[in-house]
Amino acid sequence: MGVHSDLREKLITDYAKLSPQMQKAARYILDHPSDVALRSMRAVARAAGVPPSTITRLMTAIGVDTWQEFRGHYQNRLLDQPASYAQRARETQRTENDANRDEHLLESIARTEIDNISAAFSPEVVAQMISACKAVENARHVFIVGRGAAYPAAYQFAYAYRLFCDNGVLVDGHSGAFGDELRGIGRRDVLIALGARPYIRDTVRAVDFARSQNCPVIAISDSDVSPIALDAMAKLVVRDTSQSFFQSFTAALSVMQALVALLVARGGEKTLQRIAAAEEQLARFDTYLEEKSPTRNS
Repeated sequence: MGVHSDLREKLITDYAKLSPQMQKAARYILDHPSDVALRSMRAVARAAGVPPSTITRLMTAIGVDTWQEFRGHYQNRLLDQPASYAQRARETQRTENDANRDEHLLESIARTEIDNISAAFSPEVVAQMISACKAVENARHVFIVGRGAAYPAAYQFAYAYRLFCDNGVLVDGHSGAFGDELRGIGRRDVLIALGARPYIRDTVRAVDFARSQNCPVIAISDSDVSPIALDAMAKLVVRDTSQSFFQSFTAALSVMQALVALLVARGGEKTLQRIAAAEEQLARFDTYLEEKSPTRNS
């Protein structure tokens, strides 16, 4: 993991103890490590919205003496990473005219989403996925919460999970039952929470309530220090970078699909039998349209 990971873990561990200004700086550094590697301390401070002295105090708090030493750790990390197609595409577009603006925008969107998904399957996140799967496998109940734009990813996981496990609870709050759906949550359960800035109050409240009941939390979020991810037993940090006015949940959805696939792959024959039984039930209710087989003349 290296020194960079040690600094990252130190920032996360000490985050709650830092002053609000240092928290602001720490979050920016955690969310934009490449900026630390490539930009000056003043530029990073300006981007984080804090004075340079705050960065200096933050470095002192985590035991780093100079900016050169601090930046060096992040530069070593950057050297180990492949160049980003999305970053190269954006740089290319800055030097081109707008004659093919629409095509360039669509290409940039595609590259950004590919970059988001690629980052979501980094070795660090993959290790967290495996840890999350183990927690789900051992849980009495699996509560899933994701409000607003995160809801599609939460719903898809909950629906697919219910095809082979009957202990899933989608906390969606229909008919004002949000709090009721969390009744009985405890240390033998697990809460999967999805969300990105701006964080929706219901999701944060669900996470806070789960913590108060000693229930482990699996967080799929945009930052290690988001209110959803703080103190989570597994943190799956995904990018929500978007070329549109709205943030992207493509990477979060991909991670949820990957968790389902992992659980099925690890589930053995019992999981296969449950999926087959679910398909039989869907067939009894004539759920899906049966398309006629094409004839020779069609």
